[in-house]
Amino acid sequence: MSYNNSLFVAIAEERLEILVANQQVAHLVRLCPEISNGQAVFMLHGLMDNASCFHNAATQTGLGYVLARQGYDVYMAELRGRHLDNKALSRLEFGVEQAITEDLPTLIAAMNKIAPPEKQVWIGQGFGSLLLASYLARNTNHLKSILGLVHFSPFRESQPIGAFKNFWVNWLHGRGVNLLAQKLGYVPAVKLKLGRSNESLDFYQQALDWLSAPWQGKDGFDYAEAVKMLEWPPSLYFASLHNAWRGSEMDARAFMFGFGDHNARLIKLGRGVGNQKNYKRSQLCLHQTAEQDYYPLLLDWLNALKVG
Repeated sequence: MSYNNSLFVAIAEERLEILVANQQVAHLVRLCPEISNGQAVFMLHGLMDNASCFHNAATQTGLGYVLARQGYDVYMAELRGRHLDNKALSRLEFGVEQAITEDLPTLIAAMNKIAPPEKQVWIGQGFGSLLLASYLARNTNHLKSILGLVHFSPFRESQPIGAFKNFWVNWLHGRGVNLLAQKLGYVPAVKLKLGRSNESLDFYQQALDWLSAPWQGKDGFDYAEAVKMLEWPPSLYFASLHNAWRGSEMDARAFMFGFGDHNARLIKLGRGVGNQKNYKRSQLCLHQTAEQDYYPLLLDWLNALKVG
C-alpha cells in the first residue's frame, strides 16, 4: 500500500489492562487497522516514558499509526507504574528484573492471544531495546518467530565522549536526580522534563546500575555473553545525531556490536546526513517530518523482510 493511500485507512485504538504480579496493572495500547496484513508489531518504551513515545492519539500521528496504516496490528506495551499517582508510585516495588521476568512475559502472552505469534516485528526505544534484548536472551524460543528487530537510539553501557556527557550521566542522573528521587520516593521525570512518565525509584536506580555495571542478572545470568551466542533476526538501528556530545551514535554502535555477528544496519539521523532536522531521542518515533525522512526507509526494510 502506498503511503498516500494509507492515510485513509481507519484505525481502531484500544487500551488493554494486563494484570501482572502482585495485582498490579500493565497496559497494551493496540492500534488495529480496518484491513490488517495479519502481522503484529510489539513496541516497548524506554526509561521515564510510556506508549505515547510511539503515537499521538489526538492527532493520530507517530510511528504506531504509520505502521497501523500499512496494515500492521500494533501493540505498544506499557510497563506497570506508568499511570500511578505519585503517592502510589513511591510505594511501588518494581525493578528492571521484574520488567524482564514478569511484565514482558505477561504482555507478550496477552498480545499472542490476539495476534499470530509468527513473523512479528519488535521495536524498542532507548532503554526499551535493552529490556527486549534481555527478555529474548532468557526466552530464546521467541527469536524464531520474530521477522525483524528495530531499535531507536538504543544503549547499554554509556560510551565516554567528553565532559558534557560525563556531567549528564554521572552528575545529573547519577547524583542529582537520584538524590531528589530518594527524597520523594520516585523520579519526577515529567516536572524535570526528562520524560513523559514519572519513574519508580527502584526501577530508575537499577537502570542506572545496568548502564554502568556488568550486564548481569541478580541470579547471575550473564546477558552480555548470552546475546553473543544467539542467532538474531535482521536488525535495524537508528541513532540520533542531535546533541553530538551525548554520543547517541556511539552508544547505538556499541549496543549493536555487543550482539556479535548478525544481519545489522545502523542509520544515523540528523541534518548532517540530509534529514530535515536534528531529531531528539524523544522525537524519533513521533515527529511528523520523520514520515518523509526515514519512515519510508523503515517500511521498505520491513517489506524486504517479507519478501526474503
